[in-house]
Amino acid sequence: MDIVNISEVLLEYEGKALTLPAVPTSFICVEENCSDLPLPTGHLQANAPQPFAATKVLDGFISNLKPVLEGEDVKTVYDVTLNYFQDALHRHWPGDTIGILTYNLPADVYYVLNRLDLEGKVDAIHRVGIDKNCTKKAAKVPPFVPAAVSLRRLFSECLDLRAVPKKSLIRALIPCTSDPCEKRFLEVLCSKEGHSVYEEYILKQGKGFTSLLKLVASCKPTTAIMIEHLPRLMPRPYSIANAHREDGKPTIRFIFSHNASRPGITTTYLRGLDTSALVYFYFRQSSAFTIKDSELQNDLIMVGTGTGVSPYLAFLDLRAEALAKGQTIGKAELIAGFRYRDRSYLCQEEILGYVETGVLDACYEAFSRDENSRFKYVQDRIKERKAQIVENLRSPHGLFFVCGDSKVLLPQITATIVELLAESSEDPERESSKAFIDQLKKDGKYREDVWL
Repeated sequence: MDIVNISEVLLEYEGKALTLPAVPTSFICVEENCSDLPLPTGHLQANAPQPFAATKVLDGFISNLKPVLEGEDVKTVYDVTLNYFQDALHRHWPGDTIGILTYNLPADVYYVLNRLDLEGKVDAIHRVGIDKNCTKKAAKVPPFVPAAVSLRRLFSECLDLRAVPKKSLIRALIPCTSDPCEKRFLEVLCSKEGHSVYEEYILKQGKGFTSLLKLVASCKPTTAIMIEHLPRLMPRPYSIANAHREDGKPTIRFIFSHNASRPGITTTYLRGLDTSALVYFYFRQSSAFTIKDSELQNDLIMVGTGTGVSPYLAFLDLRAEALAKGQTIGKAELIAGFRYRDRSYLCQEEILGYVETGVLDACYEAFSRDENSRFKYVQDRIKERKAQIVENLRSPHGLFFVCGDSKVLLPQITATIVELLAESSEDPERESSKAFIDQLKKDGKYREDVWL
């Protein structure tokens, strides 16, 4: 959205009465030059409670970071290995994830500091507390904001500068805006009457806080307002791509993709790191999407697209270790989807190596943008493997795994499976097939790793 769109909004709502929410009560006090307060040396959120944490925040050191896929019409994919020494006894399972504490883009941080006229104060220590004149009941400083902080690090490590602004934040910005037209625009955005404008320009377009600031150049919110209203800069989860080792140096492998046209803050941060760089991370609690030693004899079918195959590398790593020890393992098939065979087949040599050694019984690929590809999508491969998949789902020893986008891929896979089951059981209404899949999910035989 640009200034022309703002003009159109102002014209549409010219002279109209607006119902605005109440001005949010201010309760944060930020005091400058508190040099007596110690500033944490690690990530400012390292001591805060982490979502779904199974361990405390640990120090990881990059031992390997290299691009493994790149090319035309392909996201660059990086393969990363972290070494760590704390909590080395924590046992993670294939399918588990880590959370990485991240940083806002330096350009976003600089923009906010510049817009708020804070350039000369960015590294001074500030005290964050509750305003002594506060009238808000049970007011408290957000737990992810430390009592002592520099503004540069506050905006870099604690607050999500790209968060979609809620109406309460927009309402708080109005008194901080001097231009009448920009002030009116903000009023429309947070008003009851302008909800369609808010939905169109903020929610649907995903306009974040910094994008909104760029639209209203005269708006200069205080640091306190930003602490009160901006959400936490959340850690980003990544699937672990290697199995736990009881002996040797504790390592974590994970894989991520970077979209150059829409770069994410964490992928931008990670791809810029050098070998031996420090990364703050923690192990997240296990979900249902794991495989344990006791399930090595089960028959597995694994479905994933793009980097969604990375957790299966940990599955296969565990199976390879068991096979090397002479243990009996069940059958395992991988159904993997990529854009192109020649330049986006993730970890092809590694996967085919597992096929050669018997760790993986078969890999069935689909390539969505290869013109001559017989199978475009993993759903096509699933339909081709109809008999084997239905047998796996109905077998007491079968486990079915799907890793991918919760809004797109996972519902599509479920719909395809329901269709196959309905065809095999003469269930034209598909109700019993849907109920069967729902029960499999409840019983842990149909396991989904959800990308939000």
